[in-house]
Amino acid sequence: MEQSYEYQDSGRHQRLGFWLLPFNKAAAALVSCHPHNLERYSYDQDTRGIWIDFSNPEKQECTVGCSDSVDIYLPQVWNSTGSSGISERHASFRAVTDTGPILLCDESEYLSTEPFSHGSHSYMVNFQREGERSVLVAQGINSLVAFGHGRFYQFELRWENDGLDEFRMTPPVLYALGPSRTKIKRYVLGEKVGGGTFGNVYRAMHVTTGSVMAVKKCHRLTSKRLDFASREIATLLKINSTDESTPSDHIIQILGYTTGPDWAEIFLPLKLGNLKTLVSKILPPPSHFHVSNLVLHQMLLALHHLDQHNIIHRDLNPENILWEHSPFGTGDYHFTLADFGLSTSTSIPTSILPNGKNSHSKRTFSSRTALAKEMTEIAGTTPFMAPEMYNTPLKQQTSKVDIWSLFATVVWVRDKRFRKGCELVGPHLVHVWLNRIAGNKKCGEGGYEAVRRMACFDPGRRPSAGEQLEILEVLEMEEEEEEAGLEEEMPYYRQDQPYMAGAIGDYGWDGTDSAWSSEGYALPMEVPWDQEEWTPDYDGHSNLEKSPSAEADAAMAMWKAWYLTTDG
Repeated sequence: MEQSYEYQDSGRHQRLGFWLLPFNKAAAALVSCHPHNLERYSYDQDTRGIWIDFSNPEKQECTVGCSDSVDIYLPQVWNSTGSSGISERHASFRAVTDTGPILLCDESEYLSTEPFSHGSHSYMVNFQREGERSVLVAQGINSLVAFGHGRFYQFELRWENDGLDEFRMTPPVLYALGPSRTKIKRYVLGEKVGGGTFGNVYRAMHVTTGSVMAVKKCHRLTSKRLDFASREIATLLKINSTDESTPSDHIIQILGYTTGPDWAEIFLPLKLGNLKTLVSKILPPPSHFHVSNLVLHQMLLALHHLDQHNIIHRDLNPENILWEHSPFGTGDYHFTLADFGLSTSTSIPTSILPNGKNSHSKRTFSSRTALAKEMTEIAGTTPFMAPEMYNTPLKQQTSKVDIWSLFATVVWVRDKRFRKGCELVGPHLVHVWLNRIAGNKKCGEGGYEAVRRMACFDPGRRPSAGEQLEILEVLEMEEEEEEAGLEEEMPYYRQDQPYMAGAIGDYGWDGTDSAWSSEGYALPMEVPWDQEEWTPDYDGHSNLEKSPSAEADAAMAMWKAWYLTTDG
């Protein structure tokens, strides 16, 4: 389990700060030898020490060194073995105002600031080997600090308040550090903020920066579950690499990770919550349509970025879209796509193709086989999975499965009836329901005309994320021109071929094996005819209904042939 420490309560009003108490003779001899020190010199439980105060918001840093400009003066001492090795500005204690903790920062010329532990209820967390040399100090964490060569000046930190109230556990345990299975600790563990099939997500504080983050803990992993964790790590590293393209603002970034034989922990930015909670418990209904448009546009940007890396998410749904307030101060929301455990690649690297280089080993052939199998497995969360996920036999999936899932998510945000009823019916009825909503111009504020192609049963007729962004951009330009009194026609949804989508007679079920036959697929249930604007003879898209031409009839015949075949 995580390393834990016992709680100590002084029983009095606690100020944000600590006592710097001498721990060796050199430190004891200097606490009152300089006016700067004398100003802070006082007694604490009959022990002479220096009070370091962070309760003043205008003074959130306390410097240590041998110059007259520092807050705590440590004289440079020479003896037979050399000097004490104190720099003019040797170190500092700095409060992280955004999150509350206090950090020890080493600024010495010879890197001679050192935290260490004391007693059974204390633990040492050292500086990182690379980057800025800062580390958390708190009750039970780095309770002793040394400055100078050979730990020349040593002090004990005795706290009144360390600023970590949000991470304090139930007494007598004070804090828990993790990862639990490694010697080097990287965070202070906080409360659980989420969970799923493969692990739980916790609030945590990074011990070297004081920043708050999320830790996704996947423990007791076996076979396929271990593959999900490693797949998520590999995908996030690839997506966030800066050598190929600029990281997307709407895809979760990976801050780090730690793995073991049967466990993995992934460090991620902490957001305020997910879209499901935002819509269900926070937002008033009148704002749902506006938020759905934000989700649509921002997730299309995320999917377009995934397309550039040949990545399919395969589990886009409201629980995997995280939110925070816009960093630009607009008062709007900023959404981020997360949870890449079911993601896969749409391309097989040349190195593992049969005719490629280095393709003769059993390992490369095995990798190719595993990737091909991965790209045809059923993956996702009902009711947001695309229809082709249920085809028999399964075919290689494309990024169009994410386009369908995004449309279903947009409808889930906008439509209260769909939000409440989509989990009560089988997936085949959800597919028909979404297809009909896409064809209904009167369904909801503004309708779905601009995004209707996202709900085509045929994945080949769905737009890519980039194409859908262009459609929305043209629509926005069209609306701006209408407002300006211009009447120039910009047909953003015309196609060279007749529109081929929609449900067919009796919803495609003819009593025999059909495209919906698949292991685990629910049997058809009664269609919810009470849905607004639904009629038995409505085919799901108004252009086929209102244009009964020979061209449209031919398109419907092609559609029926595709829809009723088990090949999809």
